[in-house]
Amino acid sequence: MKTVITIVALSMALATAPSTQEGKTLYSSAKFKCFQCHGPTGVEGGAGPSFKGVGKKYDKPTLLEHAAHKCPPTGACNPKELGAIVDYLMTL
Repeated sequence: MKTVITIVALSMALATAPSTQEGKTLYSSAKFKCFQCHGPTGVEGGAGPSFKGVGKKYDKPTLLEHAAHKCPPTGACNPKELGAIVDYLMTL
């Protein structure tokens, strides 16, 4: 019974988790404009730092906290969108 509950819980979490593709799309969107400071894919950097290897340096909660306080400058992110962007950045 415990195994079944665990499998159902994991399935639900995966079904509701944002995809890295969604995060990549949001990163590149006109709404957030992350690319303007961090480069077209996030690894180039520019006015803002490169995100290359950021997922190996920090865990998701740390990145979420940092992003929530620093980015985007417009304050346009809701938690789900911000989570999707961070999921994408962790793959770089």
